[in-house]
Amino acid sequence: MASHGRSTNRDLGRQLAESLAADLFAGRYGPGDYLPKETELCTLFDMSRASVRSGLQVLESLGIIARIAGRGTRVEEFRDWNILDPMVTRWMADHAAPNPAFIREIYEFRYAVEPFIAMTAASRATGRDLAAMEEAFAGMEASVESGTLRFEGREFSDYDIAFHAAIYRATHNLVWAQLATILRPSILLVIRKSNDTAEELRDSLGRHRYLMECIRLRQPEAARDAARHVMNRTGEDLGVADADRPGHVPPLPDSEETAGSG
Repeated sequence: MASHGRSTNRDLGRQLAESLAADLFAGRYGPGDYLPKETELCTLFDMSRASVRSGLQVLESLGIIARIAGRGTRVEEFRDWNILDPMVTRWMADHAAPNPAFIREIYEFRYAVEPFIAMTAASRATGRDLAAMEEAFAGMEASVESGTLRFEGREFSDYDIAFHAAIYRATHNLVWAQLATILRPSILLVIRKSNDTAEELRDSLGRHRYLMECIRLRQPEAARDAARHVMNRTGEDLGVADADRPGHVPPLPDSEETAGSG
């Protein structure tokens, strides 16, 4: 019986954590805010104090909240949140779209690191890596052409995620490959937040194609710049792009020049 009680508390605690996570990631509670007191949460969710504490422990273990004796439960700064945990990345994808501050944090991460990752991939990508990028890009393209953003049972966003994850993996660096887990929520946020026209989607495809070609032709500097062009499009769709960042797509690199440079 005692074991069953602990299991029930954990199950209800997970439900509480899910509900509070929706509010936290949507920005209803921001860093520095205090959550309702435990007694208030018991009333709001019709749960025992043990279940409420179980749910708060889940959020605390992920660095999202801190429980301060005599003061209550405080929301921590974004930098303390364990955003690489699978549960947290799922919450980001499901609930962060209304939260501009959180979206900007994710965008700034990608804008800072992806040019370097693309540059590294252009130097290290194998034939298998390139095949993975090409397959993902073909799926993106077919999804757009279908008019439904679906192709062979998969969403456009699935192919988009696979494309960028292939670039991360093409660095052949353990840390960068692991960081690819942040791609799913950030890309899903773009898809859900934007209402791209067919023309805008074709523009995005052009930027992705250009990036893939720069990596295939082993032009690290061009790949770095191409990744920035992809992120410019992302920033425009999210409404967080800086006005002074160039938005045009440059001509594709010259394959003969690349062959000559080794």
